[in-house]
Amino acid sequence: MKIRNYAFSAVLITSLVLILASCKLQLDPALNTTNVEIQIELAEPLRNAGLSPINTEVILQDRNAGTELRQVTDGSGKVTFHNIIGGAYSVIARRLVQMQEYSSYTGIPVDADVILTDSLINVNFTAEVQTAAKIQLRVKPDGNWIIKQVYYAGSDTLNGAGIRDQFIEIYNNSNTELYADSLCVGLLQGVRSRNVPAEYVLAETGQYDWSKSLNIPAASRNAANTDYVYAHTVFMIPGNGQQYSVKPGQSVIIAQNAQNHKTGYTGRDGKKIPTKTPGLTVDLSRADFEFFRGIRSSDVDNELVPNVTIIYSSLPEFEMAPQGLDGVVLFKAPASVTEWARVPVPTVQALTASTSYQVQIPDNYLIDGIDLQPSVTNLYPKKLPARLDATYASVPGGVYSSQSLIRKTIKSIGNRRILGNTANSRVNFGYFETAQPKGFQ
Repeated sequence: MKIRNYAFSAVLITSLVLILASCKLQLDPALNTTNVEIQIELAEPLRNAGLSPINTEVILQDRNAGTELRQVTDGSGKVTFHNIIGGAYSVIARRLVQMQEYSSYTGIPVDADVILTDSLINVNFTAEVQTAAKIQLRVKPDGNWIIKQVYYAGSDTLNGAGIRDQFIEIYNNSNTELYADSLCVGLLQGVRSRNVPAEYVLAETGQYDWSKSLNIPAASRNAANTDYVYAHTVFMIPGNGQQYSVKPGQSVIIAQNAQNHKTGYTGRDGKKIPTKTPGLTVDLSRADFEFFRGIRSSDVDNELVPNVTIIYSSLPEFEMAPQGLDGVVLFKAPASVTEWARVPVPTVQALTASTSYQVQIPDNYLIDGIDLQPSVTNLYPKKLPARLDATYASVPGGVYSSQSLIRKTIKSIGNRRILGNTANSRVNFGYFETAQPKGFQ
């Protein structure tokens, strides 16, 4: 019996060895260990300012096991994680720069420490595929683009410039350099009459029921009134992504007509467009961008000022109703912005060659916005979601008053102003008696 047991045991052991050997042959080669090298670099503006990647914390996260390994870079910005099992990882890099150090290197006044950060979300590190990666640190913005000034009222039609001198000013309210490339402005359409039939408006808000618009996409019909806003005009700042740099506390002016309206100018038909009272209007000849379409003779292209890219406009020019009937939104455009749906207002019952459309803008792209109204006693239904503007704003002088809405300064850090941004335009905005491009309040 013992001999048979020994023989059975020998067979069992031999079988186990063969099984284990077979399993070993089938192991995923990605499970082999490797060394992972992470190189930390700085974005060009930070690098040019003289900052270093030293003391950057680098976190290597195993996406399957949920474990983390941490190291801190030396002056070269490099760390190496040894004996790492191959697989999917995320890499997070973060460096805290003391506010005095950041200001002394960059010249940008800040009142708090600045975080430099970036990450790689899903990288496969294996001996066979990849054992190194680079991360470029950028400033984690404190703040963002905001609408600083809206000059919609225009100036006297006989002695000033009418609405030819309208402009919008966009401000970098953050603590870092931002690029205006692909930044879009949308002028919102909404109910502008007290006589819209009830079947085309929402009972709870009085605003259009956009789900009833002709050719509204089926996929967005159920969320047409909650997840989108609708713009009669959308235009975009051009650029390659890093062409139009705007430093913290600085702004860009987008003009309807980049002309000196104080002196008047010559139209495309050769006729003089005079201004009788220069103090009523503004000089926009040095605007940062202008909207040029060339339909009206008064729309003259200033060759020294870049043109915005017109995504769509139902009007001959970039025009805001001087009564204060528009909403203004700011958003960064994805590549698909030209493909976004365009729908008529819900009261339109047939589409013709002259039908005006509204661009359907997804709410999740919106950065900032302001709801304009004629006055505190003459209100129309809101066009913007409350997260962007819970109230509204208007200039007290009304139509052709030369007044503009201007966002208020809440504090200054050195020579950089921080403007109020609480999604409440009645609180955030004051007004200028006469519009002041690049001015502050």
